[in-house]
Parts: sequence; structure tokens; C-alpha cells
Amino acid sequence: MLVGYALLWAILSVEPYSRFNWLLENLLIFVAVLVAAGTYYRFAFSNLSYLLTLIFMGLHTVGAHYSYNTTPLDTWLHELFHFQRNGYDRIVHFSYGLLLAYPIKELVARTIMLRAKWAYVFAPVIVLASGAFYELIEMWVALIVAPEIGTLFLGTQGDPWDTQHDMELALYGAVLAMLIAASGARGRSVNAAGVQARS
Repeated sequence: MLVGYALLWAILSVEPYSRFNWLLENLLIFVAVLVAAGTYYRFAFSNLSYLLTLIFMGLHTVGAHYSYNTTPLDTWLHELFHFQRNGYDRIVHFSYGLLLAYPIKELVARTIMLRAKWAYVFAPVIVLASGAFYELIEMWVALIVAPEIGTLFLGTQGDPWDTQHDMELALYGAVLAMLIAASGARGRSVNAAGVQARS
């Protein structure tokens, strides 16, 4: 999975829309990969969590290549639905919650030793908190490192509620992910109980 992602990243590192914006967007990717590699032998996630995380990183990598405002998907959506706004960044924020809530739940359940029900609750809370913190990081980086491309890096596209909508979508994605995960866990426990009863 990591080799596949590395290949995607290498392809999309060639001639991005804005090299400087691409570098800024990739800073967190570099940090995430270093942390995951450095902690692997002390804490390894399930294969499902790694897959979900790499899918999210892939979506982010595509967005970084196009600076989140020129993706082919946006072009297609504009032609099909006549949207006034590019929506790829909204999809990625929703995917942040949808794809990373399960790995976060796994981390919380195994490190803090919470009961399973509380881990399902804490995961969306952490997604919302980390999403809000990421929005602050974006603001600080734009102000300190590159105020001249601040609006491009932030990707607000003239929407005064952009930050709030991004956090809202991440929360919705996380809640949906936890509902799916809880439903799957409940289904497995019911099946296991049925097998035990028959034996």
C-alpha cells in the first residue's frame, strides 16, 4: 500500500499547479509518514486503518498537485452541475472524517483503554478538534510563510463560512464512519452469539 501511495505521490510531484503551495500542502504528509514509520514497532494499526489513511493521503496528494482549485473532478462537476465553487476541497474535508475516524477510534481504544462505546464517541470529537486545529495551522502558515498566496493556500474561494463548512463536513464524515463501524461490530457480535448458541 505504501509503495502504491509513494508512486502516486511521485507522479503528482511533477509540475504541480503551484510548486510553493504544493510544498506547503505536503508538509503534514511528510510529518504523518515520519510519525507513522517511527512509531510502527510500538503501535501498529490494523491493515484497514492503514488503507483508509493512505486513501485519504492520496486524495490530499491529488488536491495538493492541483492546489485544490483546478482538479479534473472540479472541471467535470462544473460542466455537469454548473457549480459556482470548486468542490474537491469539500470532498477531502468530508473524507478526513469518513476515512480517518476509524484509525482514530482504533488509536483511542488501544491507548486510552476506553470502553468500545466511548471510543465511537471520542473519534468524531477528535476529528472535529484536529480539523479545527488544522484550520488554525493553515492560517498561521499563510500569515507567516506566504501571505502573498494566502487565499490560494487557504482555498476559501470567497466563502466567508469556508472554515466552518470544512469542519462541519469532517464531523459529518466521522459520525457516518462511526455509525458504519458500530453497525458492523454489532453485526459481528450477533453472528458470533448465533454461532455459539448453535454449537
